[in-house]
Amino acid sequence: MRRVGTTVWGLVLGLVLSVGASTSLLVVPAHAQYVMPVESYPTYQPQKKCARKAKPGTVALGTWLVARGGAFGGTLRSCSSGGTSEHKDGRAFDWMLDARDEDDRAIADAFLVEAFADDELGDTDALARRMGIMYFIWDDRMYAAWDGFEPKRYLSSGCRNRRTCSATLRHRDHVHISLSKRGARGLTSWYVEQAAQPVG
Repeated sequence: MRRVGTTVWGLVLGLVLSVGASTSLLVVPAHAQYVMPVESYPTYQPQKKCARKAKPGTVALGTWLVARGGAFGGTLRSCSSGGTSEHKDGRAFDWMLDARDEDDRAIADAFLVEAFADDELGDTDALARRMGIMYFIWDDRMYAAWDGFEPKRYLSSGCRNRRTCSATLRHRDHVHISLSKRGARGLTSWYVEQAAQPVG
C-alpha cells in the first residue's frame, strides 16, 4: 500500500463525488489499493433536514463496529421528536455497549484507542478523521472533532445531575457516534479504502 499523490487523490475524489447522490457506497476495483490523505477534523454540522433512511456510511460503520461486539441500536429518529439530532438525518447511530460490563467497556475503549491513535505518518486521531466521525459520546464523556477529540465531561440537557440521570442519557448503555456529512455518505477515505479491499 502506498500514499497516492494529490493528483491521483483528486481523480479518485472526483469519481467519488460523481456518485455522491447514490445511496450505496462507491465500488472501487479490488486491485486499486490506496492510502489516501487523512481528512481534516470536521466542524460541527448540525442536522437541518430529516431523512427517511440512514446514510450509507452510517450503516457501513455501524455494521463494522457491531462485528466487534454489542448491537446496532438504531439510527433514525422521528422528525417530530424535540431538538436537533444527527439521528434525524441518518448521520448518527447508537452502538449498544454497557459501560458497567467489563467486556463491553473493553470493546468500546479499545475502539477509542484505535480511533484516536496516530498513524505511521504522525497524523493524529487518524482513524476517527478517516471515518468522518464528528463526535462520540460514551460513559459521561464527549469526544468532539472540533476539540481534537479531547474528552470532556458530558451531561445531557435532559439531566439535572448524574446521580438522577438515566444510563441512557448518560450514554452508559451505548456509544453515540455522529458523522460528518461526507462521512455519513461514505465519501471519506476509510469508506473508499474499505470498498477497495479484496473480497474473500
